[in-house]
Amino acid sequence: MSWIPSLDKTPPPGRPTDWVSLSRFRLQAVIGVYPHERLHPQPLDIDLAMQLDTRVAATTLNLAKSIDYAKVARDLRLLIQGARFHLLETAAEAIAAFLLAPSPDRACPESVQVKLYKPSALDGLATPSVAIYRTPRDFEFTAGDLPSEIRIFASADVKISLVDCPPGGFTSSGSQVFVPLCEGDQTAQRALAITRCGDREFLSQPTQAFDFQAPFEKPLTHTVTTQI
Repeated sequence: MSWIPSLDKTPPPGRPTDWVSLSRFRLQAVIGVYPHERLHPQPLDIDLAMQLDTRVAATTLNLAKSIDYAKVARDLRLLIQGARFHLLETAAEAIAAFLLAPSPDRACPESVQVKLYKPSALDGLATPSVAIYRTPRDFEFTAGDLPSEIRIFASADVKISLVDCPPGGFTSSGSQVFVPLCEGDQTAQRALAITRCGDREFLSQPTQAFDFQAPFEKPLTHTVTTQI
């Protein structure tokens, strides 16, 4: 499977020919299975390709008929940094589910391709990556227990839903936290409900994962002391 379809090839019958892409989006996130990866964020690069018909958006200037890639980037940052995935495979699957989930403010892609890279995982020897292709038929989006909750993804280490934000906000409890999907200074209407099951440090200190300002945006530094 080629990563981005070649434009000189005839598309499959009945499928849109358009793609909205986001290439080499880099953020800092806790991702991995080794102890040092659970303690320190590392770079994660993301390539996305979302297939949909963009003709209505092109002629009406209605961005809700296409994909707002700036909002996608903001939302994915919250999703990935909040979930603290153990495997690239899990992260890729959750990203695809999130992008394909029903949304009132954007068009739903016909399919998505997601490719994740961990550039620093092997100390520069090689760059591991995972690439997947998914359509809405690959997921079962079901209603949850909260008002307007849509359960979009579940694995052994994390469960993710989309929920409406109540007027008084949310109260996090136990291992579940809520991350508003804000747009600039506007009041968030929707939020991510993330339940993490895999990290003991999260279960004892559930709110620290969402203190994004310092630890998630600064590059990692290493100090080496040599004794003679």
